[in-house]
Order: sequence, then structure tokens, then C-alpha cells
Amino acid sequence: MFKDILTVAKKELKSCFSDKAILAQILLLPFLMVFGYSMLMPVFNETTDEADKSNRTAYYINAPEYMVDGFVELGLKNVGHNKTDTIKNDISEKNCDLLIVFPKDFTIAEVGAAALSNVEIWYNSESSDSVMLYSKTMAFLDAFQPKVFTVNADADTDYDFGDADYGMKQLLGIILPVIILMSVFMVCMNLAAESIAGDKERGFLNTMLIAPIKRSSIAAGKSLCIFAAAVIGGISAFVGMAAALPKLAESSGAAEGIFYSISEYLLLFAVTITAVFALAGVLLILSTVAKDVKQATSIAPALMLVLMVASMLTVTESFGEAVDDLGMKNACIPAWNTMVVMQDIIAFDYSPAFAVTTCLVNLLFAVIAIFVTGRLFEKEKIVNG
Repeated sequence: MFKDILTVAKKELKSCFSDKAILAQILLLPFLMVFGYSMLMPVFNETTDEADKSNRTAYYINAPEYMVDGFVELGLKNVGHNKTDTIKNDISEKNCDLLIVFPKDFTIAEVGAAALSNVEIWYNSESSDSVMLYSKTMAFLDAFQPKVFTVNADADTDYDFGDADYGMKQLLGIILPVIILMSVFMVCMNLAAESIAGDKERGFLNTMLIAPIKRSSIAAGKSLCIFAAAVIGGISAFVGMAAALPKLAESSGAAEGIFYSISEYLLLFAVTITAVFALAGVLLILSTVAKDVKQATSIAPALMLVLMVASMLTVTESFGEAVDDLGMKNACIPAWNTMVVMQDIIAFDYSPAFAVTTCLVNLLFAVIAIFVTGRLFEKEKIVNG
């Protein structure tokens, strides 16, 4: 039986890899898609829209009279010193955008003075509104330069309640998993459709079934070919991601850059490879059930669309909270678990146990998919279309 499986697999692999166009698609398409889209991310991350002042919650304390009109124009409100700790906590929780505190004895000193009054601005770089307002406030204060007072001069105090690289990590976490899976999905979708639905449509599958080989062996052999192509595509996509991440780290600009360790890369590699097995398994079943290539390639993209939309929705507060509430249950959903764990790894907020569970679930799903495909091959109505 094992010999028969290898015989079918070799035939399928030879047919697949002897075509230079298909081979180039498997080797290059995932890399080019992941690397190319990743290089465009810094452009997407630029913020151009102004925040609505009516939705801002920002405050100033002890501002001199000649600056008040400017702060009001920016949407800031006056508040007393007794609210300082409460507002700082609200900023850290993203319930407030900014707090600017002037010392009680604030003065604009003469140029060259030894002692300068220090103005403190508290904000949260994980909130786009907070970052935007911080930039506008700094621009407003710059109008009073040359330096006649300092801003956030205490080097031992972190005035930012958020992760300075949060915006780029969030963007990476949303887009990279989708691009990686989509690139491999596109490669495997065509191969799976041609290998099973295509053979069914051309009548070649019936010819194979006449041969003295178990139908389950034929199904397993074809599955091995698709899995091999999926692994190669997965490696290509991972190389594209690994090549892009250092470039993105340099261009993030929010702080010192984003740097991933060997352990993060190894986890991303393991998750990527096991994910492609799960995707290939789904495509095998769809291709087996489909009557022809057109039907197979029409149904499959719907699955990828669902994953894409779900991944994008994770940035919304309500959907993100629902995902967090599921916890380890997310790891039990093939393909989706990959989206979640990749986002966590990229954000440096991952659980090794969750990552390992994700890999095992995806591998188990691939084995089940092979078994299901073999059982479907036993049904005459399905193999005859």
C-alpha cells in the first residue's frame, strides 16, 4: 500500500514540477507577494486623517494665559492638579488622549538661561488619536522656541503609556498572516483543483481507478503531492517574511525599531509550515467534492475571504475582545489559529503553549483531511462528478 502511495505521489510530483511555469509559481509567488506587500506597509501606516476634536478627551494643567487659546483650539480642556493621577491612568487605558502639565512656577526664560521650566506631556502611542494630538501639541509649543523651556526633560520618566512600535506591530499582525496564507493558498488551490477536479473533469481519474491500486492509496498519493507543493510555498512565503521584517524594523521609526529573536522566527516558521498543511487539507476536500476545476476554484476563495475579513476585524475593540475571551479555544480552529498566533508573535505577546497547540491541531487536521479524501474517493457519485 505504501509503495502504491509513493508511485502515485511520484507521478503527480513529476507532472507538477516538470512544468516550469508551475514550478516558478510555487517557488517565487509566495516570496514576492509577502516581501512586496510588506515593503508597502510603512506607507499604509502613515496617518493622514485628523482626529475629530469633539471626540477628544485631553487636558492641560497650569497653562499660561497666552497659551490657553491654542490648547482650546487643539481640543484640550482645563483641569486641576488633583485629577493628574486619574487622567494618567485613563491615558494608559486609552480612555484619554493626552495630558500636558505646566509647573506652578512656569516661566519662559531668556535665551541662554541655565535653568528652564519643564513641561510634561503624557500620551499613549498605541492610540492614533493620542499620537496625533501629541504631535500637534509639540508643534504648537515649538512656536515658542528657540528653547526657552523644556518638554519631557526627565530622562528617567517614560511619558508614553503605550508601546511606541504598537502601530507597526498591529499592521504587521493584521496583514502578514493574511498575505502568507493567501500566497500559499493561491498556489495550492490551482494544484489541488487540477490534480483531482481536473482529472475528474478530463475522465483521467476513472482510468486511474481501474488500476489495481486502492482508491485510498490514489487519494493519499495525490495528497502528498499537494502537501509537498504547500510546504515549498510555505518556505518561500516565510523567506519573504524573514527578509522583510528587518527592513520594516528599520522603517518603523516609532522607536528604535522592531527586532525579532531566533525563537520568534522559529515559531513563525513552525506555525507557517503547519498552517499550509491545514490549508492544503481543506483544498483537497473541496477539490474532491467539486465537479470540475471551475467549481473547485470558485468555492475555495470564499474560505480565504472569511479568514481575511476575520483577521481585519481583530483590530476592532468588540471583535478583539471576543477573540481574547475564547483564549485557547482559538488554537482548536484550523487556519484561524494561525492568524491569531502569528499576530501574537509579531506583537511579542504570545504563549508558547498556544503556538504548540496550533501546530498540533493543524497537523491533525491535515491527517483527517487525507482520511476524508480517501473515503470520498470510495464514493462513485463523487469520483464520477
